[in-house]
Amino acid sequence: MLTNEPKDLWGPLSIALLASMTQAFGISLQRRSHLVEQRHVGINDNLPLYKRPLWLSGFLIYTMSNIVQSTCTIGYLPIVILAPIGAIGLVFNAIFAKIVLGDPFTLKTITGTMLIVIGAMLVAGFGVVPEPNHSLQDLIRLYKRPSFVVYFAIIESFTCLGLITTHFIQYKSERSEASGRRLGGIYTRPDLKMWLGISYGVFGANISSQAMLFAKSGLELLILSVFHHDNQFIYPLTWVLVLALCFTAILQLYYLNRGIRLCDTIILVPLNFCSFNVSCLFNGLVYYDQWERLFWWQMVAVLLGIAILIGGVLVISWQPGYMMPASEPEQESTLNTQKQPKVVSKNNSLWAKLRSYRQQDTINNNQPDERTRLLQ
Repeated sequence: MLTNEPKDLWGPLSIALLASMTQAFGISLQRRSHLVEQRHVGINDNLPLYKRPLWLSGFLIYTMSNIVQSTCTIGYLPIVILAPIGAIGLVFNAIFAKIVLGDPFTLKTITGTMLIVIGAMLVAGFGVVPEPNHSLQDLIRLYKRPSFVVYFAIIESFTCLGLITTHFIQYKSERSEASGRRLGGIYTRPDLKMWLGISYGVFGANISSQAMLFAKSGLELLILSVFHHDNQFIYPLTWVLVLALCFTAILQLYYLNRGIRLCDTIILVPLNFCSFNVSCLFNGLVYYDQWERLFWWQMVAVLLGIAILIGGVLVISWQPGYMMPASEPEQESTLNTQKQPKVVSKNNSLWAKLRSYRQQDTINNNQPDERTRLLQ
């Protein structure tokens, strides 16, 4: 169904760009809902997600935009156009992080965002290898190949182990914070929550790439059933693919939400995007046995894109607004609807920093000097 007429591309392209923008807006609303909830914890007793209008609105906007974008891009837009769209989505993410969340938008933010865009275009543009449609019998044969079985077992084991470890660290951290106990090691890191959020986002992206693999297989069967009049949905294994698609799609949304609860979207979303595209690349290479179709310069471009994208994320994250222990209270203070005098805002920020140092027990040899400087 792919068309080469430029005039036929403007419709899907416009819809894809609008969907990309609304996705960024929806995920920013979810992050803001989590920040508001953290600020009022203890007052509303940790309100469930489905009872938060702000989070629910962001979730529905993100999910519906994702569905619309996938529908309008698969089969209608070439890869050379899809890559910039994915990169532009990261620009929208940075813009809404400033507008909705009040994240700092400095020269470092602009530089990091530009690096992220360049890296995303390289990853998405060179990380796709075309593949013809397959029947259910072809898919079963591909799934049974020993190389794919070994690869899938390794990936699933690594993902499950990573998620279990992340859950365990978060559980111990929250329990120690609630009980007032002091834990050593990684639990003393002031940016522990950020790294936990990144872990959820990266592993969630891996699950999302598996959902994409199931979606691609299901789409091939649907095309054969509808356009070639070869019904593939009479086989039980076809419905197993559909159930696997639904399960992985819901699971990746769950872990993406856990990630944005702990980490700023301007850091998490690019890493999630990169992990998703790289996972899709290797899933396709192994599952469809595409190694002979991948040129060496494509892999070099993808690896270069990954390095540039991660470099852009590091440029953004190495700012006081993201790395300071009290970044979360500072960020939450920007969500207040009533404007306050600058002196009051400054004092609140100072005391928020001091309370954060005491509550998290992260004071090291250099932090007493920081507290003394803040009180002056």
